[in-house]
Order: sequence, then C-alpha cells, then structure tokens
Amino acid sequence: MKIFGPKSLSTIFYYIFKSISIILLAFLTYMEFAFFTNRFTVNDGRFNMKIPLTGNSIDGNYQSSDILTISLILIFGILLFYLLSNIFKALKETIIFNKGIVKNLKLLTILNLVIGPILYFLIHYPIMHKTEFRNIHNLILLIIFGMISLFLTYVFKKGYTVQSENDLTI
Repeated sequence: MKIFGPKSLSTIFYYIFKSISIILLAFLTYMEFAFFTNRFTVNDGRFNMKIPLTGNSIDGNYQSSDILTISLILIFGILLFYLLSNIFKALKETIIFNKGIVKNLKLLTILNLVIGPILYFLIHYPIMHKTEFRNIHNLILLIIFGMISLFLTYVFKKGYTVQSENDLTI
C-alpha cells in the first residue's frame, strides 16, 4: 500500500483523525448541553452523566474546575485531531509539498509548543489549584511532538520551495 497520494495510508489516517475530531466535538457538545439543561445526576458531590448510544457514563467531582478542565482538554483534542486530519488530507494529494500542509504543520506546532503548555499550566495551577508537577510527562510529550512538527514544517516548507522553483524552471 502506498503511503502518500490517493488510495493510500494517508487517506485512511485522514478519515480516522477526521472521525475522531467529529466524535470529540459531538461529545463536547452533548456534555455542555447536558450541563446547561441539568441532564445529569449529583450524588455526594459527584456528577454522573449517561453517554447516549454507548451505555457508559462519565462522572467526576461536581465542581466548576473539573468541568472546565474536561471541556478544555476536549477542545484541545478536537483541534489536535482536526489539524492532523488536515495534514493527512494534504498528504493524500498527488503533490505532497503544498501550502496546505505547511500551514497545518505550523498550526500544529503552535498548538503543541504554545497552546499546549499554556493549557497545562492553566489547568494545573489557576484552575485545579495543584501545587506539585503531576503528569509532567504530558507536557514533555507535547513539547517533543511540537518540536517534531516544527522540524517537519521546515522540511515541507523547503520541499514546497524546491517544488515551486522546479515547476517554474520547466
């Protein structure tokens, strides 16, 4: 199976990541709707919300900080998978060095090197009032993933420049 171009592995990943982003968006929308319309139960300071069509439920402390944390993480996940789907959408084209992939890689870099760490510190300190560095591995993974996407951005930008110069020469 081919990696790039139509009918390739990139096409499969495009549909997988697009589906995940749509599912997360639907879940976030349902969760926010349920909180605004009181479609959940509260027992001993913990909420329980049934997830439709799955038979499962989500529960947690019924505090605004926990609800805000869940919402922010879901929004970050939606953006992450949406950008990944756009990158793989650009990779399924016949010419993989294009402006679309460079733009989406730049956005992915910003998401992982700027927005991700800011979100990490916002959630841990002002929102959840934590005093220790728990789950620091998540921050480290974000930074590593951001650095990889930064390098890929420059590789694809250089490839796009060479491709454009080559097209003008012919």
